[in-house]
Parts: sequence; C-alpha cells; structure tokens
Amino acid sequence: MSRKSDLHSRSSEGASSTIDDPDYDRSEPPERLSPLPTGALAEKLRWVLSVETIVQRILYVFIIVFGLALAGLMFTQVVLRYAFASPFVGIEELSLLFGAWFYFLGIAYVTRDGEHIHGGILTMVVRNPTAVQTVRLVVTVLSVGACAIFGYFAIKYALFEIGTGRLSSYMRWPKGLWSASLIVGFVATTVYMLLQAVHQFLDLQARLRASRRS
Repeated sequence: MSRKSDLHSRSSEGASSTIDDPDYDRSEPPERLSPLPTGALAEKLRWVLSVETIVQRILYVFIIVFGLALAGLMFTQVVLRYAFASPFVGIEELSLLFGAWFYFLGIAYVTRDGEHIHGGILTMVVRNPTAVQTVRLVVTVLSVGACAIFGYFAIKYALFEIGTGRLSSYMRWPKGLWSASLIVGFVATTVYMLLQAVHQFLDLQARLRASRRS
C-alpha cells in the first residue's frame, strides 16, 4: 500500500509543520520564546521595548568595536613579532581587556536573541506543547538562579578590584576596566533571562486558559 507524505516547512509566523499521514499525526514542538514579548503583550510593554532597543544598539556597537579592536591587536602583534622581531607586551593585556568585554557583552546579546545553547532532547520524549513550555520555564528559572549566583560572586570580585585601585602589570591601567565587564555582562544576562521567564510564564498561562476552554 502506498503512503503519501506531504511535508511542510515551518513558516515565519510559527505555523506547525505536520505530515499528512493517517498513521502518524504529531505537530512540531512549540516555538522557543525569546526574552522580548510579541503581539498584544508587546503593545502593553512598548516603553520597556523602547528602552531595550537602545540597550540592544549599545550592546551591538560595543561588541563590534571590541571584536574589531581584538582582531586588530592580534594582527599587530603578529606583525611586530614575526616581521620586526619586537613584540609589544602590552598587547597581551589589551587583548584580554577587549576579549573580556567582547565575551561578556556577547553573552548578554545572544541571550537577548534567545540564541544561547538549548537542549533538544525534551521535544523528542514529550509531545504535549504545554508540558514542553512548562519544562522550558523551569529551566529558565533555574538559569536565572545560576546567573544570579555566579553573577553575585563575579560582581563581588569586580567591585573588590575596582575598590582597591589595583593596576595592570604592564600598561598600569586600573584593573577595574577588566573587571567591569563581569558586572555589565552578568547584570544584562540576568535581566534578559528574567524577561524570558516572564514571557514564557505568560505564554504558559495563555495555553492553560485555552486548554480549559476546549
């Protein structure tokens, strides 16, 4: 007996992808939600999104600046070391400075876009969309807790560095410039994680209300 399958790709509006088969009927798992709300909720939180747009642009610009600066330093050091046999030791300190800011701002930015690492095994064993979103909400809440704990100790260390006024070994710059990246990175990441948890919670509420009506 021949079996006809009609496979549809997922549309940008979030429509489910299904296989037209009488013996196999399973919808795609629900879309992952980013920290930024959409639809009616976005209308209610327009002022929050307006502020976030400014923050996003600042993050984007500084990530580009620090990334290009880090690449330029590496290129300069290679030229100095191998072309002129006269490496500049201060470049190593500066590369750590630019690398730290690039890394921690990047963590916040990918969290903002919901592009951080996710586990995919959940949707292979759980079929219920409401259950999937519930587990995702729990994972996000745990991630908020982890960010808060690690961020607390990182920020505590950074404030200690800033407060003591210690200087770097070669450039003699305040080491607080390096440590401040921890503060900005962890604070921004935790805020975006909290926004994601709120978005997921509201989505889960809507799903539960819809299931009660049906």
